[in-house]
Amino acid sequence: MQPEVTGTGRRAFALGIGGNEGDVQQSIRTCISVLREHSLVTDLRVSSVYRTSPWGDVQGGEFLNCVACGLWAGGDLELLYLCRSVESLFSVPVKKNGASRELDVDVLFIEGGVSTGELTLPHPRMVFRKFVLVPLCDVWPHAVPGLGYTPAELLKRVQDGSSIIFHSDLLSQ
Repeated sequence: MQPEVTGTGRRAFALGIGGNEGDVQQSIRTCISVLREHSLVTDLRVSSVYRTSPWGDVQGGEFLNCVACGLWAGGDLELLYLCRSVESLFSVPVKKNGASRELDVDVLFIEGGVSTGELTLPHPRMVFRKFVLVPLCDVWPHAVPGLGYTPAELLKRVQDGSSIIFHSDLLSQ
């Protein structure tokens, strides 16, 4: 997938998807299904799923994480609201405040995206998180819009010493 399809109004995007409560693998599958069926999403690619420890002050056990990227034909905030609507299927509050969660969907970047009070692009903490960068490497070899470095280049610089373990290939199950 190339970053932008000229003249189509579709822009590349990436989402970080994960959780650490309940049947997270099924939650991720549901999220991917909703994205695939959405009329403004095309060319969706999904990374492998990785198992990681909670990062920062998040409560609960290990996380399962993956990244989905594709082309988006809507506005920046529309993508954010789509992520929130998918989270709401699992009764996930917008403000997680460190709580464990069945599903968490974060906008990592949108090609040509503009930050607002509600959405910061690219995601302000993605460059510090191996659990984002490793799966992003699976599906996005290009420079991250707004950062100028590929996920592999960012991964070489990250100070995150946590372990990240391959869990499964979501599409093979």
